Amino acid sequence: MRADLLVRRPSLSWLDANGRVLAQVQDPRVPVLERVKFLAILGAYVDEFFAVCGSSLRRDAAADSGPGGLLSAQERAVTRVRELIGAQRRYFLDDIQPMLAADGIVLRRPKDLTEAQRRVLGDFFHRVVLPLLTPLAIDPGHPFPYLKHRAVFLVASMRSSEPSMLPSTMLSVIPVPSAALPRFIALPDTAARHAFILLEDVIRLHLPMLYRDAEVLSSPTIRITRDRCRDSRAGAPVLLEHDEEVPVPLLDTLLAELGLTAADAHGGDTFVGLSDLFQLYTSVSSASRTETPRQDAIAAFETAPSIWDDEDIPGAGMPGRPEGVVA
Repeated sequence: MRADLLVRRPSLSWLDANGRVLAQVQDPRVPVLERVKFLAILGAYVDEFFAVCGSSLRRDAAADSGPGGLLSAQERAVTRVRELIGAQRRYFLDDIQPMLAADGIVLRRPKDLTEAQRRVLGDFFHRVVLPLLTPLAIDPGHPFPYLKHRAVFLVASMRSSEPSMLPSTMLSVIPVPSAALPRFIALPDTAARHAFILLEDVIRLHLPMLYRDAEVLSSPTIRITRDRCRDSRAGAPVLLEHDEEVPVPLLDTLLAELGLTAADAHGGDTFVGLSDLFQLYTSVSSASRTETPRQDAIAAFETAPSIWDDEDIPGAGMPGRPEGVVA
C-alpha cells in the first residue's frame, strides 16, 4: 500500500489485512510453524503502521480541531493497533510457545540454562559477541544516544559497588548487534529438537563482565520505531516497546529523552520485535528440511521386482549395476 494512502486511511484496508493475518495465526488447522510465520508478518505490519502513520496520528491527536469524524476514526485505528501488539505478544506467549515446545522447539531464558549450555554461551560471547558490543554511557558528559529505527537495545541501570567521590555512570545503553548476528542463537540441548536463546539474553547473562565495578540493577530490552514518512534516517520516535522488566523511573527517563508519552509506550512479558520471528521460522524450517529423510513418491516401488534381475531385459544382470539407487 502506498504510504500516503496509509497515512490518510489507517483504519481501512490496512486493518482488514491485519484481520486476515491474525485469522491465520489463530487457525488451529494451520501448522504451528506456519503460524509463527504469520505472527511475524503481523509484527511487520504493526511496525510499518507506526513507522508510516505514527507522527501524523500524534499530531492529529494533539490538534484542537479537525475534519468531523476523522480524529475519532484515527484514534480507533491506533487503539486497534495497540490491541494487536498486546494480542500478538499474549498469543505467542500463551499459545504458540507451548505448541512449539510440544513439537520440540524451545526458547530458553538464562534461568533455564544448564551448566554445559552456559559454558558454550560463555565461549560464544567472548569470541563472537563481545567484539561487536559498544556500550554507550549516559551521564552529564554523554548525552542520550540516537537509537536506531527498529534496532534492539539493552538499557543497563547500575549501582556503584564501591563508594566514590568521583561521578560514575549509572545508566548505559547497549546496542544488540542483531544486524550482524542472528536474534535467535541455536543451543545444544538434549531435551529438545531445536533450542534457541535470544541474543540479548546472551548479552544480559554476561553484563557483570562488562561492568565489573558496578552492580547491574536492571537490564530491560527496548526497541524504538521512528517516523519513516519524511526522513528515512532520523525520523522522530513514535513508539517505545519494552519488556516487562523496565522500572518505572527508568521508563519515565526513556520517555522524556525520546520525547514520548506513556501512551506511546507498550510493554509486555515477552521479547520485543515479534517481526524477528521470521528468523526462528527460517532456522527451524531449514533444519527440518535437512533432517527429513527422503520419502519415495510411490511406496509400491519398494516391493516391485527389480528390472535388473529380469533375464528378458537386455543388459539385465550385467556387471556394474548401481547398488542402492532409487529411481
